[in-house]
Amino acid sequence: MRFGPSVTRGVSLDISMHGMSALVCGAPRKGETVVIAVPLTHSSIEMLATVRYSSDRKTGFEFYPLSSAAQLGIREWIAELEKPEETLFPYAYDNVAKIAGN
Repeated sequence: MRFGPSVTRGVSLDISMHGMSALVCGAPRKGETVVIAVPLTHSSIEMLATVRYSSDRKTGFEFYPLSSAAQLGIREWIAELEKPEETLFPYAYDNVAKIAGN
């Protein structure tokens, strides 16, 4: 990093086995190497990545070769994101069904 190690937060926009894009506070510069920590349901994974592009709107990261644990974590995360929305937020849909039934 340009001024030494620092920690920042971000929101992922998309992810694949090769990289991800995210909204990041204090976006890093193109070419920097970063560690991305992703909290999962039962654990968290850390991945080394290179910043491929960075702007005020989003930053793109390319992962270095992933450990088997990181590969499994990303696959599980993607599978979770592919679930229908009503299974991810069941209580919100229960309330809509109750209102619609009146």
